[in-house]
Formats: sequence, C-alpha cells, structure tokens
Amino acid sequence: MSENSARVLILGAGFAGMYAAMRLEKLFKEEKNVEITLINRDNFFLFTPMLAEVVSSSIEAKHVISPVREFFDKVSFQEAEIISVDFEKRIVTASHCSTCGEYDLEYDHLIISPGSVTNFYGLPGVAENSFPLKTLADAMHLRNHVIDMFEYADLERDPDLRRRLLTFVVAGGGFAGIEVAAELNDFLLIARRFYKNIHPDEVLLVVVVSSSRIMPEISGDLASYALRKLKEQGIEIRLNTRIKKASADEVNLDNGENIPTNTLIWTAGTAPDPIIKTLPCEKDKKGRIIVNEYLEVPGWPGVMALGDCASIPDPVTGKTYPPTAQHAVREGELVAQNLSAMIQGRNDLKKPFKFSALGTLAPLGHRTAVAEIMGFKLSGFFAWWLWRTIYLFKLPGWDRKIRVALDWTLDLFLTRDIVQLKVFMKGRK
Repeated sequence: MSENSARVLILGAGFAGMYAAMRLEKLFKEEKNVEITLINRDNFFLFTPMLAEVVSSSIEAKHVISPVREFFDKVSFQEAEIISVDFEKRIVTASHCSTCGEYDLEYDHLIISPGSVTNFYGLPGVAENSFPLKTLADAMHLRNHVIDMFEYADLERDPDLRRRLLTFVVAGGGFAGIEVAAELNDFLLIARRFYKNIHPDEVLLVVVVSSSRIMPEISGDLASYALRKLKEQGIEIRLNTRIKKASADEVNLDNGENIPTNTLIWTAGTAPDPIIKTLPCEKDKKGRIIVNEYLEVPGWPGVMALGDCASIPDPVTGKTYPPTAQHAVREGELVAQNLSAMIQGRNDLKKPFKFSALGTLAPLGHRTAVAEIMGFKLSGFFAWWLWRTIYLFKLPGWDRKIRVALDWTLDLFLTRDIVQLKVFMKGRK
C-alpha cells in the first residue's frame, strides 16, 4: 500500500455502520488509495424506529428499508455473514450463505458495528415460543401470525380457546415494548371489525413490565401520562412483574398468574451480536466491547467499535452512552472523521465522542404520543405529529420519505390491510 493508503472494513450496516460508511464515502471520494468495504447480512438498511408500524400495517414493509448499494459509489458492499475475526492477522472471514464457500478480507482499519440480537435470558420456553421484533422478517412474521389468530378464532366455537387465541402478551415496558403494544392495539381494534364471530371483549392485550413504571427513558410525569393513555385504550399493564417461562399456549408470570395465549411478543432485552463473544478484547458485564473516548478498542490499534455492541464512556455521567439510533449516527460520523485523521497521520486531530441526546419520542397509539425535546415536555396529538414529522425526515432517501408520507396519508382515510401473506422460501437459506 502506498502513502496515506488504507483498507477500511466495516462490519454491519445498522445506523452506526451506515453513517460511518456514508461519511467515509464523502471524505475519501477522490482518494484512490483508500479502499472501503461494508459487510452486512442483508443488502438493505432497516429504519428500525418504524418497525412497529409494519406490524400494524400503517406502513408497507418495503418502505422502511433502503438498498445499501444505492448510498455508495466508492464504498464496496458485500452481502455476507461474518464467520470470524482475527485481530492478530487483521483478517475477517465471511460467507454469503451456509452452502457458499468462505473467503478472507484483509484490513488496516476495522469498524465493528454488527448490532445486537434478542436476549431471552435463558428463560424456559421463551426463545422457542415468542416473537422477537428486531428485523423486518420478525415484523412480517408477527403481523401474519396476529391475522392468523383472528382467522382461527373466527372459526373456533370453544370460548376458552377463542379467548386464548385472541390474547396477546408483550414482554417489556421500554420504548420498544410500548411502541409495539400501542401499534398492535390500534391494529387489533381495526382488524376485529372484520370478523363477525369475534366479540370485541374477547380481544385482550397485556404488557408485562419488570419495573414499577413504563418507559424509564422519559420523565416520570410523561411515563404516568403514557400509562394512563394505554389503560384508557383497553391495554392491561402488569407492573413489577416478570415472565418466568412460556409454552406454545401459556405464559407464566412470577406472581403466580398464568396467561393462556398463543402470542408472546418479546422486547425485554438485547445482547451484542454473537460474533462479539469470539473477539479477544475486554468486555463489560453486558458483553459489549469496552472502548476509549475515541471509540477505539484498547490494545488493538486500528480497531474501533460502536453502536449496540460497544460500551462507550460518557464523561458527563460517568456511565455509558445508551444504545439509541441518535447516538449510533453520531458515533459513526465521529469514527469516520477520526479515521480520516489517522490515515493522514494526524492523530492530533482526533476528537473524543461527546453527545447529549436531543430528545426522545414515543407513540402511544390513537394518534397520541409523548416527547421530550430539548428540555420541553409534550404529550397528546401534537407530540404524535412531531414524532411522525421528525422520523419522516430522518428516513434516508427522498423516495422512502415520499412512500412513507403517502402511507400515513392513506392511513388517515382508508382502513388498514388485514391480508395475510403466506410466503415460504424454498431452496438454500
């Protein structure tokens, strides 16, 4: 490699990896000696904040994803699974599919941002009998399952079995759990109108929360407002309650209650991507890679970690930064800037990561939401409108913005789709 040349390898195309790649694309667009490669298991970028709306059919599934290749000219993209990472040899081994051969990629600088996976905490039966909500496939699977429960219940004459089919349990009281519960509840209220043999009182949505309040990410008064609004919509909230185990037709709680249900939606925890466990670097109690203020992995020059898999120190609070999308975006951009300085031999230009969250927003269904923006607290319809406006403009690409805006506009006048898409993939996976 010639002077100021480098091979940059980015693992993962979530918010952190994508924004790192997009900034590097701009910084090195005219630099022929810098090679940038982005690897991801899917060939699209998923806008996860809108995933719950895919479940509720207020947004078309394909409108929350964007083809990764559309973003880049200089950056090379590869759709592949990471098999192993060798820090000593500076080699990443990858494979396109389970029946494809493995291949090696050498690097000078490595950005690790593969994201996270669902954490079931080893609870008996939960992994086998619940629906996670981390991917687009998860959202589509859950949506089809919910519709199938209505189709089944409409045919069933046994009232106990019908009630079990029409009971839906959401585990987790954070943003993810409350958002999917709110969106799902809106969908349930609409869908049940089309099934003549189902009485509205038979449909039940329960949210199980391990703590004494929902949404710890926001202030107590807004959380109380959100709790009240959810209960007004008919959602049952079980506070200070944990799930002990689950089967295909029942959820068992630690308070002794057993909830007959065929639908357990799990949003109660995440863990770093499994590849992180194999890496020979220091990790925190949650299994995340410990990095310094520059997002560098101590002891391994040229290696950086960011996003959900990284434990990033917050100099203000003394804790670590939360794994949110707005943090991941800034982490990716900062890493790109620091990497540019390193490649130019100007380590003195590197900057530490410092960021204060601009705010938080969470929809509560029924066109209401809660928001904290720059210290201002908002709730109700205006907060809901603000949530949609902000996230619409955060969507990458004008084509996706237009498509989602049209989806939302039509949703104001037309009923939501209850078509069940039974798609089965044949051949190799």
